[in-house]
Amino acid sequence: MILFIAASTCLMATFLCVAFACKQIGSKPKQSMAERLKNIAATGISDGKPNDLRDQDKMNQSLLERVILPLTTKYSKAFIAITPSRMVSNADKALTQAGMQSKMTGLQLVTIAWILTVAIPVFLGILFLPHLAQGTIGIGLYISILAGAGALGYRLPIGVVGGKANRRKFEIQRSLPFSFDLVSIAVAAGMSFDGAMGMVAERTSGALSEEFKRTLREVNLGISREKALDNLSARTGVDDLRTFITAINFISKLGGNLTTVISVQTEALRVKRQQRAEEKANQAPVKIMIPLVLFILPCVFIVILGPAVVSLIINPPQL
Repeated sequence: MILFIAASTCLMATFLCVAFACKQIGSKPKQSMAERLKNIAATGISDGKPNDLRDQDKMNQSLLERVILPLTTKYSKAFIAITPSRMVSNADKALTQAGMQSKMTGLQLVTIAWILTVAIPVFLGILFLPHLAQGTIGIGLYISILAGAGALGYRLPIGVVGGKANRRKFEIQRSLPFSFDLVSIAVAAGMSFDGAMGMVAERTSGALSEEFKRTLREVNLGISREKALDNLSARTGVDDLRTFITAINFISKLGGNLTTVISVQTEALRVKRQQRAEEKANQAPVKIMIPLVLFILPCVFIVILGPAVVSLIINPPQL
């Protein structure tokens, strides 16, 4: 009974602290009805056409952009004091590799993780509290459920972004040989490296094409090509692309033949892709053993030995 009272007190204290923090953050000066009507009258008519009270462009946005991100921006002031800077920088890096740097910031992602870390245990704690009171679950299991829910709430948004970053890296890695083949052909035909990248970016689609366009925009804004390529390597996080860019920047400083270097690096990318395919093919027999042993062989044994077992049960042998 004492443990139950202590758990209930801690849970209610956590809930009240979160509610108080949300109230303090969300508090803003109230606006009178006359001021609100005045603002509506000032912004309600534009070019002779009445506008809706809700911005149509904002309503066309997703739930993430309309509700969740503004909410996290407001709550980030409360969580920034307990958030290490390294955690925010890692979140920014994951968002950049996932191609989501324009949608949210690392602080917003970490804030979502903190909110879920608190919200999910509170919800499950209230849900399982009657079971704890009735004695169907023990206090140890109850605390384990809350701890697991907190860990799940923290890892869920970061894991989703990390999974998207891995898929995007795989897409970039898969399209590297074909894209740099086009770059090699264009450079061999007399185009500059920047022009070849622009041509590939216009005639292809995907994550690598988007990264090429962003790199060219950085070059047009005055950033050196070497620095822009280094930024491309850092944004994507693909090792093969980093090796390719390092070779391009090195040969550009020495003034060597760029066409030969691109051809050699493209061939190396193609060989690496073939080696990875062969490695996965060699791993297939080992991976297929798990479903074979767990699912296929028991079914075969049932089909072969089942009738014999049934006949022995119906007609047992006479001793």
